Amino acid sequence: MNIAYKMIVAGMAAFWMSCSNDSSGDQSVAGATTEPSTSPIAELTEAQKAILARSFYILVDSAKVDSLKELFGSEITANIYNYFDTHPLYVTNDQIFSYPSKDGRKVCDVVTYKRENGKEQKGVLRAMSYDEHNHKCHWKGSKNEEWCPADDYMATHQYETVVDTKITDVDGALVVLKTVGAHSFNHFWGYGVSCGEYLNEFKRSCNASNGLFMDFGDACNMNSLSLACASFIPEGKTPDDVLNSYTEVYKNQCLEDSIKYAPYDDENYVYQNPALDSAYLDSMKNVSRLTEEWYRTLERSLPAYRWQFSIIDSSVVINDSEFYYEEWEDAELELRHANSLGFAYNTLPDSKIADAYRNEGVYVLPDSLVTAFFPTLATYPAGIEGLKWYPPEIFYLIVLKDIGTKGHLVTDFDENGIYVTDIVKSGNCPEDSSVHYSMILLADSPDWNVLERPIVKKTYVSKNWNCDKPETLEKIEPYGEWTFSEVNSYQSYAEEFARD
Repeated sequence: MNIAYKMIVAGMAAFWMSCSNDSSGDQSVAGATTEPSTSPIAELTEAQKAILARSFYILVDSAKVDSLKELFGSEITANIYNYFDTHPLYVTNDQIFSYPSKDGRKVCDVVTYKRENGKEQKGVLRAMSYDEHNHKCHWKGSKNEEWCPADDYMATHQYETVVDTKITDVDGALVVLKTVGAHSFNHFWGYGVSCGEYLNEFKRSCNASNGLFMDFGDACNMNSLSLACASFIPEGKTPDDVLNSYTEVYKNQCLEDSIKYAPYDDENYVYQNPALDSAYLDSMKNVSRLTEEWYRTLERSLPAYRWQFSIIDSSVVINDSEFYYEEWEDAELELRHANSLGFAYNTLPDSKIADAYRNEGVYVLPDSLVTAFFPTLATYPAGIEGLKWYPPEIFYLIVLKDIGTKGHLVTDFDENGIYVTDIVKSGNCPEDSSVHYSMILLADSPDWNVLERPIVKKTYVSKNWNCDKPETLEKIEPYGEWTFSEVNSYQSYAEEFARD
């Protein structure tokens, strides 16, 4: 499924936002962000904000952005994480301080480094994960050769959630740049800490340091964070002073977390990885086979729903990465969010149990109602729980109300709303006052604040759904159940286990 959150063409204007005033974070949150901060100073001037905003540019791979602009012009539609690296790709280690839990399941390491992503850059990072046992090396080259350099922590620790702090010089001003990111779905925020709690604490900490906060992702969408905070180095402190201070704080946080996770009730405890159990592997292989067969039988898939309105998808390969864009005539229908298609689309059933959802808006949908509202999806071989990527994900339901027959696409989510494109017929159409309710099913983190966002609509007139051409009216089906059909997105873990 194409993951495309925001476009670079929005420019760096967003960087000029004032730092968050959210002070709801609990400073006692274990493993969170209670790091060194400056004493409160006067509100940042526009000039100071500009300096802090420019520090974010070191997170951008300018060569990649320039190459994409040559292909796509000013409108770049690829995944934002291909531009902004809040998670280091490579480092050259200086020192590593490890604080695993007693059973070895919990990883919490503090790494000081002198190079990052191929550039001279001193910094310190805290890497965290839980239930990750066999760290995998990077693969490179046409033969997929394993690459495990001993002096690059990130090469053998790809699944950790990383908090990274470094110092950068912007026009002679020393800026402390702290980021949070991860390269997998196994995000971990500390002992008993939820994504939402970590996000609020990061904002609070940034505000306490009089910093400029930036969310490069979409809050806790899919239980993931991609955050940055830029603040001025405290007066009288050197870069080494600041990094040494963060190093000690990160070490203390790792030690505290690891002790809490250690199973001291059993001195002989040995963790058994379920992924190595033969019965488990056989089960995963069977589920993978059944799921692929199920996908092949689907005729009313969500990509087919898009295609019937003549929305054309294309792709281009750049440096072994696939980027998606739409034909320019349909550019306004570009899908910019991972959950734009969702798991399924259907018409709200005419039943008493559905009456509670007969208002346009966003709801939490109990698992028990997924079967009633999306009966085809309910036949998914791995079951309803198998649709959730990362526990404790929950289901969300977007309900749309129509006066007159329409098609729908949810194209994006951001802090200002859920963006829906209503697709309407072209030509000379008779008045249509029929009422319809459509549903789109998502699965996401319970900390995602999508429930608080308004639905923002715009209209797209389909040339291929034309009242002057009766055959097009019969061909296009805007209602009824349509189900996801992208096998790779949901079976990658199963297939990986099955291969091993």
